[in-house]
Amino acid sequence: MSIRLLTHHKYGAPWTRLCRRITNSASLKRPTATEESDGTNKVDSAESPEVVESSPVYSKDEVSTEKTETKGTRKGRAGARSEFVQEREPVVIHDMMDPIQTSKWYRIIPESVDFAQVGYSHIPRVPKLGHGLERVLFSPGVHCLQDPHSGVYNFDPYIRDITQPADFDYDKLTPYITSSKDKTLMGYARRHKKQFVGSTSSMTHVLSHLYFVISAGKNPDISSMSMAFADMPSRFTRGMRYPASIALRYQDGVYGIDADKSFDVQDSILSILGKSLEKLLSSTPREFDMYKKANSWKVKDIPEENYHYVEFDNFVLRSQLDCRDDRLPRKTFDLKTRGSLAVRMDLQNYELSKGYQIVSMKGRLQSFEREYYDMIRSAFLKYNFQTRIGNMDGIFVAYHNTARMFGFQYIPRKEMDRVLFGNEYTGDKAFKAVLILLSKLLRTITDLYPEKDIRVTFDSASSERQQMDIWVEVLNDEAEAAAMLQYPENGFVRAKPAPKKPTPPPAASESTATDPFDSAADPLASNGVLGENVAEESLADDPIDDYIDPADEIYVNTEQPIFKYTMETFSTLNDQDTDEPITVKKKEDQWYINWKLTKSRLSQDDIVSQYRRLRLRQATYFERASPDTPDEELSPMIKILRRISRQNLWRNKPPTGRVIVNRSRLPIHVASKPAAGPTGSDTVQPTSAQSDPKATPVDGDHSGKRRNRSKPGMPKTKRPRDPTKKGVQGHKTAGHAQRRESDVLKSAHSKSKPEQKD
Repeated sequence: MSIRLLTHHKYGAPWTRLCRRITNSASLKRPTATEESDGTNKVDSAESPEVVESSPVYSKDEVSTEKTETKGTRKGRAGARSEFVQEREPVVIHDMMDPIQTSKWYRIIPESVDFAQVGYSHIPRVPKLGHGLERVLFSPGVHCLQDPHSGVYNFDPYIRDITQPADFDYDKLTPYITSSKDKTLMGYARRHKKQFVGSTSSMTHVLSHLYFVISAGKNPDISSMSMAFADMPSRFTRGMRYPASIALRYQDGVYGIDADKSFDVQDSILSILGKSLEKLLSSTPREFDMYKKANSWKVKDIPEENYHYVEFDNFVLRSQLDCRDDRLPRKTFDLKTRGSLAVRMDLQNYELSKGYQIVSMKGRLQSFEREYYDMIRSAFLKYNFQTRIGNMDGIFVAYHNTARMFGFQYIPRKEMDRVLFGNEYTGDKAFKAVLILLSKLLRTITDLYPEKDIRVTFDSASSERQQMDIWVEVLNDEAEAAAMLQYPENGFVRAKPAPKKPTPPPAASESTATDPFDSAADPLASNGVLGENVAEESLADDPIDDYIDPADEIYVNTEQPIFKYTMETFSTLNDQDTDEPITVKKKEDQWYINWKLTKSRLSQDDIVSQYRRLRLRQATYFERASPDTPDEELSPMIKILRRISRQNLWRNKPPTGRVIVNRSRLPIHVASKPAAGPTGSDTVQPTSAQSDPKATPVDGDHSGKRRNRSKPGMPKTKRPRDPTKKGVQGHKTAGHAQRRESDVLKSAHSKSKPEQKD
């Protein structure tokens, strides 16, 4: 025992487990001759290691390391996947081929495939941010729309109040086109001889599940949060673990990957408002007013969507480009509108939660930090994959509560890489690995049912951290649509009482005037009360389980067999096998993903039963409380959020009186490091409009036509324009202020110089 404690203190918990494992393995030594004759050395079957068909895998490094560890060397254990170490043949990594054979290990090398752009670029016609929001791109952190201390607006007050869906004409926006119906995307796939096409919205959920498996359940890093979140969980949310289903639509040799919308037929308020808010942030007030229903008749042409197409392995992928700024390294970025905590927790009753306000930077509730914390655990992984598919620089997040806007934040892709993967190198390798893995899986699945529409479901939550269940079902759209009509509109049906066995009608002398449809009548009673002549045997004949399984009402196409596969993975980092989370330290490190696909040997009835329960989880995963739910049945969190919302609902009203806007901060692009002036102070580098005399003046700046009033050797400062004054008077006031500042600097500079004698 003392040796274990010393080992734990010196080397940590892994070595303690190793010592315990070596001690346990000592009990499995070969019995002596005396023990064999007496028969005293009998290992209990409950304590012996279980031998399964898919036994753990060890490499050569594992076997050699186990021999050296017993001698006390401090060498890490590589490839350990069980408490009992047994020498066995090393892993045989087969060459990647199509189709993949089951029960064989294959290796993925992320650097073997790279991205290539397909078609022409739509970047020049992508809109830019409006309302002065572009300065958020070059200033880290959250920028409040209205300063909570002084009430001064940092941006245009026009974007404070959010236009409700009833007042916005969504028909004037470009409708969303799924991957299977995008003719341009399908044409690129046939031209480049690719088998699958997909979009960011239809693939990121599946890619997230694959990342959970290859990363061994690696959690995001929330160490940068304040102490208020020290005891909060860091794992991904239940919504990220929600089983993901995609529909493969076959068309002339190409499969279109669409998101499965079987139980998500209605758009939530957040997805609806996201379309109009993206238009708001990337247009002027005059342009946005044209899309309101009162003025929508002025919109003549519906604008086209801007996409970015890339090819990777056996895919042609499409990404929508929301906004751009040529000063960013990758020019384009994604617009994300983030609803507040109260709205996300109670989507069906968002009207009761729109009073929730964000009033502080730090804290567990009503803070930007809480929104950032939830976004890390529930959305960062999807956002990161979307920016990588579209080769975007980051995301621009707008925080709101469906009634008003609170603030804005720009999150570069590099920051998401640090939080999710540890660094950019790990993120690049992980993203390429999951895409290659998905390509091989889909190729194997489509070979089961060639040229047919297929639904594929990925579930990594019900398996171990490096295993995932995959379900394959042939689609029957007509039969499924007819079954969907029987589902209730307000949530999926829960467990309900089973029908009772038919009983013989009572005698004429015992019949009464009791209404059989009266809800107050007891079905087990006569005349509304329990009859005394009811025997106990009749009650015992009733079924013990008075509820039917709601999974039996889920539609599943059983005309074709349903297949179930289990995928296992482990990693190899610099020739060392491991089943722990991986963080690549440098770009030259070699990280390989080893994976195996095993077909289930269960009967078809068992597979169908498990698949129905999985589909039931999907149908009831995001069901929330209805508006009629009494307060006693609400969760404590919902009660707190609704109480906060009721107390602060008055804050959503439009401001009255004088509105003050801070327009003193102008967006400045620093081309290089500023040089020190003669007085030792730093000077701001000129913008493109200042450095180029032919550039168009910005914000009333006519520096290309004015003569320089500053003296030689003095720092040049831009003349600010007074926003409270118009016309020439404002320019004169700014000019006088600059001359006064120049005179002060001149006098200070002259005093600092020694007197020169003739």
